[in-house]
Amino acid sequence: MLKNKGITLIALVVTIVVLLILAGVSITAVFGENGIISGAQKAKEKTDESIKQEQEDVGKLVNQLEDFEREGLPDTVKDAIQKGTIFTVNKQIKDATGKTMTVPKGFKVKEGTDVDKGIVIADSEGNEFVWVPCTEVQYVKHSYTGTNNNDAGIDIEDDGNAGWNTWYYRAYGDWKGDPVQEPENAKSVKNNRGFYIARYEAGIPSNMEGVYVDPKAEVKTYNTSGRNTSNYVPVSQKGKQAWNYIDQTNAKAASEKMYAGNESVSSQLVDGIAWDRTVQWIVDSGKYQHTGIGNAETSESIEKDSTTKGNYSNNTGITENNILWAEHINADGVGWCLGKSYKYGKFTSGYTETYTGPFNDFNGYNSDQKYSYIKFVEMSTGASEDTKLNNIYDLAGNMWEWTTERGSHKDASNINQDYANKTYAVYRGGCFADPGNAGPVSHRNGVNLVSDARINYGFRVVLYVR
Repeated sequence: MLKNKGITLIALVVTIVVLLILAGVSITAVFGENGIISGAQKAKEKTDESIKQEQEDVGKLVNQLEDFEREGLPDTVKDAIQKGTIFTVNKQIKDATGKTMTVPKGFKVKEGTDVDKGIVIADSEGNEFVWVPCTEVQYVKHSYTGTNNNDAGIDIEDDGNAGWNTWYYRAYGDWKGDPVQEPENAKSVKNNRGFYIARYEAGIPSNMEGVYVDPKAEVKTYNTSGRNTSNYVPVSQKGKQAWNYIDQTNAKAASEKMYAGNESVSSQLVDGIAWDRTVQWIVDSGKYQHTGIGNAETSESIEKDSTTKGNYSNNTGITENNILWAEHINADGVGWCLGKSYKYGKFTSGYTETYTGPFNDFNGYNSDQKYSYIKFVEMSTGASEDTKLNNIYDLAGNMWEWTTERGSHKDASNINQDYANKTYAVYRGGCFADPGNAGPVSHRNGVNLVSDARINYGFRVVLYVR
């Protein structure tokens, strides 16, 4: 009995030793220098290297194919226009003076011969954009050098000789916000020496619910329902209802949807830097001058007074036939009353004189009760050649235009308490209800909340070439 037990114990010890040896061998096979894991790691590294090499080879091939495609595309603006070429890759081409611009894939050159005067491109849907030439050094916000001039709590700043002004943008020095230079946008400008700005204010797309009754009708119902949303894609086309009654948050989101997923361009709500550069480019052209209205004999540069180059309340000089327009009123004791309908027909810019009458032509105000009121006229996008600046329409007047620039008024000691600790967004360029000298194309206004949506607030899209 004892002998059998001894043998069993020895067998057990031998078994354990064998198991330990086998375990050691297994561990070595798995974790050793030439083991399974090491081999798998080396195999992974070789696979990663192969994939990287394949990607580099594919990238080189793609570049070669794109170079081949570029070689077959026009080299000049003139040839691109004559041939009606839709570019299949991004390509730099030259204007008549030898200056370059980049035409993105999916666009064609539609109009213009000189980069400095505004070259127009269009996509397959007819949306148009204007090339704004810009070096890396020029792609900066406007720098104010003047002092704050506060008048009854309102801040109007005149930037010395330049004449750029603001409204509640730096009131009492408390504005906390600036245009932010997005790295990708700056990189695009550096590489391409420019960017694109929509030729027209953002227009309402034809599929927006509650806006169009019949696109071919003589009279279209004026309806703001459904406008304060980013569920639709804006258009940059002539003769459209301007997409107003939209807040800054939704304007930003809608702008980004216009070319979402596009491999050649990114679409965005115009930022403060792009607006400033566009205005400075227009000013530098020296072509645009406000020459005075009525008895006024003064002559001002466009950044100081844009009255005669936009649909403003004090500009009665724009007369057009057969365009789409709407008339609104601002009444004492009532406020804004929206027009009942859009109309096709003769349009004259500027407000009618204040008078007393019934609200029988406006939405919700069809009684015989009389009020003292002023009429203002909103016009469709690009309706008049008089509003064109370097091939861009309505940059001055018609609609205040939201930008991506946000800020806040932290110090409420000298202003209304409602202004403190809230987020504001900047809008630019004046509107149909304001005079052109108070809201010139350079004007920067920081008084309204990001959530404000009004009849005279619109927006504009910019494109950066990827």
